[in-house]
Amino acid sequence: MKRGGVLSILGLAAAVGLGAGCASGPHLAREDQIRLLMDRNQDLSEKLLAAERRVAELAAGGATPAPLPATPEDPYRPVAIHLGRGTGGLDSDGTPGDERLKIVIEPLDAEGDVVKRAGRLVVETFEPGAKGQPPKPFHRWELTARDLAQTWIGSLGIRGYVMKWPWPHGRRPATDTLIVRAAFATLSGEVLTAEAEVRVAKQQHAPVKPGG
Repeated sequence: MKRGGVLSILGLAAAVGLGAGCASGPHLAREDQIRLLMDRNQDLSEKLLAAERRVAELAAGGATPAPLPATPEDPYRPVAIHLGRGTGGLDSDGTPGDERLKIVIEPLDAEGDVVKRAGRLVVETFEPGAKGQPPKPFHRWELTARDLAQTWIGSLGIRGYVMKWPWPHGRRPATDTLIVRAAFATLSGEVLTAEAEVRVAKQQHAPVKPGG
C-alpha cells in the first residue's frame, strides 16, 4: 500500500479513536482499528480490480456502448434544384436581341417546395452543336455562398436565386438557344444539378439599303 494511503488510514483511525465511540466499539485498541480499516481498504481494492478486469473482458469480446440516437433529418434540406421560369435570354433595352442571360435557381425540398439554403453555384453554358456535333462551351460563372446569398429574391411571385449576367466581353451566342448546366453545392457537401436548353434572341441587324 502506498504511504499516502497508510497515512490516511492512520489519520482516520486517530479521528475514530478520539471520538466518543466507533462502529467497532470503544474497547478496540488503536492497532485493531487500523488493521480493520486496512482490511476494508484491501477489500475495496480487490473489488475495483475485479471491475476493471470485467471491463477489459467486455472490450475484448467486442462489446460496445449503445449507439447514440440518430440526428433527426432536416425536413427542409434541399434534395434537388430547378432552373426556374424566366431562365434564358433577357432583353433590357427594348431593341431586338437579348443583352443578358437570366438564371433562376430554385432549391427544392423533398416536398417540392422552394427553400432558401446557402451554397456555392457554378453555371456552365454551351452553344448547341450542329447535327451530330457536341455542344460548344460558351461561358462559365461561379458564385461563392456569400455572393449567391445576395441574389435571393422572395417576393413579387419569385422565390429563388436570380442572376442577370451580361454577355461575356459583349459576345452574344451564335445560336438562338443555350444549354445551361447548373451545379449547386450545399454547405453539407451535397451537389445538386440541373440542365435545360433555353431560348436566346439574337440581335437583328437592320437590312442594308440598296446602294447604301
